[in-house]
Order: sequence, then C-alpha cells, then structure tokens
Amino acid sequence: MSWAYSLRGYEYALAANGIGESEEERKAMAGEYFNIERDAFYNAMKNAPEILFITSAGNSNDDLDFSSSIPKSFDLPNLMQIGAVDIEGKATGFTTMGKGVDVYANGYEVESYVPGGNKQKFSGTSMSSPQVANLAGKIWAKYPGLNAMQVKQSIIKGAAPSGNNAEILLINPKKSLELAGNLVDN
Repeated sequence: MSWAYSLRGYEYALAANGIGESEEERKAMAGEYFNIERDAFYNAMKNAPEILFITSAGNSNDDLDFSSSIPKSFDLPNLMQIGAVDIEGKATGFTTMGKGVDVYANGYEVESYVPGGNKQKFSGTSMSSPQVANLAGKIWAKYPGLNAMQVKQSIIKGAAPSGNNAEILLINPKKSLELAGNLVDN
C-alpha cells in the first residue's frame, strides 16, 4: 500500500471545494471524517490478522512515531512500514524514519513502467514498499503454510543494518527466505 491520509488533507479538500462556512467548521468536519476513516481502516486491518499489510512509511522526512496520518499511525502486528534508502543503503532525504519503520529498501530512482510500456525512474517510499511486498510474496510462494506474523518476522530478522547505522535495517531476501524455511523445518 502506498497512500496516506491526514487531518490536514481533509481540511484542504473541504476548503478547495468550498465546503464549510469557516475554517473552524472545516476543522471540525475534517476531524469527524478523518476519525471515521481512521477507525474503519484500523479495524479492518486489525480484524484481518491473516493478511500482512505492507505500506510505505512516507516521504515527509519526519518521524513515523509521531505521525497521526493513516496508516502510518497504526501499530498492528500484521502491518509493516517501509522506509527508503538510496543505492548505497543510506536513508534518502525524503524518507520518514523512526522506530515504527520495520525495514528499508531501495526507493531512490527506481526504474518503473509507466502507461504505454515506457520506463521512468521514480523516488519515494512508494518505490521501496513494493520490494518488501515482493519479498513477502516470494516467501509465501515457497512456504505457503506460513502465517502473516511468520512472514513479517522472517523479513525483519533477515534484514541487516546498513553500514554503521543500526537503525536502518535493509531487506535481505536470501536471509529472509532462509529464516522462513527454518520455520517450516521446525
């Protein structure tokens, strides 16, 4: 998943569409709508423990642990938040960081297909989270009996610190697949 909703986003949308008589009214309406959506997504994800939700941590160059946006603010066992690094494994200038970011993957100038079949390079956590989703898919393809938590833990425990920065755990597909296999063998 590569999206985020914030209270501020609701306020902007209401203002842009001329909804609400005043800024105070728009803030109140935005808060109500935001809370409805936040609670609905949270409960849907919480009540689907068999699904591993993999989402981008965000491109706000902020700390995930202080975010109030959806889904970045969720702390669920079946949710992974993915940060972005460059080709050298260093945090990009845009990635959201913090303890809530589970792992990092390349999110800088990732070649992607665009409509028409052409390729273009894009940067963002929207480019790093699909790499982790791909890894999760490979683990499940090889070991279909694993549950969401086992796949998540295989990815996290298989990750390796980036150089001297222990806070940035880079995905390591080979190690994660090995760890997942150990779960099946035991």
